[in-house]
Amino acid sequence: MKNYLIILLLITLSACQTKTATKNEVKSQYEANWESLQKHQTPEWFKDAKFGIYFHWGVYSYMGKGEWYSRQMYEDKDKGWNHWLREHHLNTYGDSVHYHDFIPEFTAEHFDADDWAQLFKKSGAQFAGPVAEHCDNFSNWDSKVNKYNTVNYGPKRDLVGELEKAIKGQDLKFVTTFHHSWEWAWYNRWSGYIDTTDVEFDEFYGEWTAPETFGKMSAGFAASGQGSHNIDPKYAPSRKFVDTWKEKVYEVVDRYQPDLLWFDSRVFVIPEKDRQEMVAHYYNKEQEWNKELVLTYKNNDLPKGVGVIDLEKGRMDEKTEFPWLTDDSYAWHGWSWRADLDLKTPDVIITELVDIVSKNGCLLLNITPTHDGKIPKEMRTGLLEVGEWLKTNGEAVFNTRPFVTYGEGVTKLKKNHFGGVQGFGINYQAKDFRFTTNGENLYITQLAMPKGGEDFILHSFATDSVASGYTINQVELLGSDEKIKWSQSDKGLSITAPNTFPNDKALVYKLNIKQ
Repeated sequence: MKNYLIILLLITLSACQTKTATKNEVKSQYEANWESLQKHQTPEWFKDAKFGIYFHWGVYSYMGKGEWYSRQMYEDKDKGWNHWLREHHLNTYGDSVHYHDFIPEFTAEHFDADDWAQLFKKSGAQFAGPVAEHCDNFSNWDSKVNKYNTVNYGPKRDLVGELEKAIKGQDLKFVTTFHHSWEWAWYNRWSGYIDTTDVEFDEFYGEWTAPETFGKMSAGFAASGQGSHNIDPKYAPSRKFVDTWKEKVYEVVDRYQPDLLWFDSRVFVIPEKDRQEMVAHYYNKEQEWNKELVLTYKNNDLPKGVGVIDLEKGRMDEKTEFPWLTDDSYAWHGWSWRADLDLKTPDVIITELVDIVSKNGCLLLNITPTHDGKIPKEMRTGLLEVGEWLKTNGEAVFNTRPFVTYGEGVTKLKKNHFGGVQGFGINYQAKDFRFTTNGENLYITQLAMPKGGEDFILHSFATDSVASGYTINQVELLGSDEKIKWSQSDKGLSITAPNTFPNDKALVYKLNIKQ
């Protein structure tokens, strides 16, 4: 009996040790160092999803002059890249009105999270979510870290929480974006323009910094992309700022469990160890939540391979072996609501999406709700048109992978200072085609409408060209019963456009191919 009890005790201790080891293994799946974090793999769901929606929505939406209003209203009239904005503020509101005075105007009174989520679903988006915090130190969630949030002020609602429930309820992946690395020296406290006598909002405007801090934060940053942090200590963020920066991210991650955590640029101002700890904290949630996660970054804010690179208003000019993301706005110029927004047409958004997907990218499209919680009618209509096109042609976008070449054509994209190339002012022609694949299906999307019965030759399939080894067995046009005339020869693949078009945005030819 004694021996039996000893054996039973040993078995119990062994089981406990195994459980402890397993628990520790889960916790330390990713360690807070770049080598460990680079082992994280981009999940298949992201590679399949292709299209998402997010939105700049906050206090700045009320003034309708851009999401940088909170900084530029305190800049000297003859300085800054929007130097006219302070003069506008003085002429419109006067020098006694401060940024925190606009917070009550951010009411979100017409905001309906379920309505928004349904619109995103109908638009064809596979992931969606809000700007959790922009650069103004105002949080869109029920924050215990930052008292300046939408529950304590303004809407008096947990906007992130409502959106999480609604978006996940539509079986979409949930996104939260952070821009708060910009908050170090965002407000020009030294200028004398900010009201520092209001005790309630004194902390809202951040810490005192040297006048040149904002412009010199990036000085000395190593462009090697290895996660360096070489900022002059005189201008580097304080320990308090860094800790608060991390705590805000942790709070949103732990409470709302985003599938995609997106960061604006200037994350490099955060010390290397703190960035490593933040990324590890998020990635180690995968086993706890039993789901795969995506984290994106810009420029050289993180080393290559730690997350998914994001190109602001940019895209690759060739296909890549790695997945990437473009964030772009529905408006040609502007990220938040304003009365004079110049909006893109649905066909521009569709062709941008198709071009990005053909090169192994995904598109995160920004929309601009009003301060009271409305999505502009023209934007709603356009999103639904995109969704209608995707209903018929989405198989050429979702769940696809790049072909041996992204496509061919006559239109070349221009270099863009935000990264990659840009699509401003691009007018595609009917001779511009993009390729995507799924199994034995090859999809060829024509980026501009042809003339009925017009003939085209795709030279990628010519002898000795990149796709010469593929045999085409069948060609059909998505959304149409019209028989497509085609032939394959040494010169390439000849296709004759239909006489009747199934849509007026972009035609998709579906081919059955074998190698």
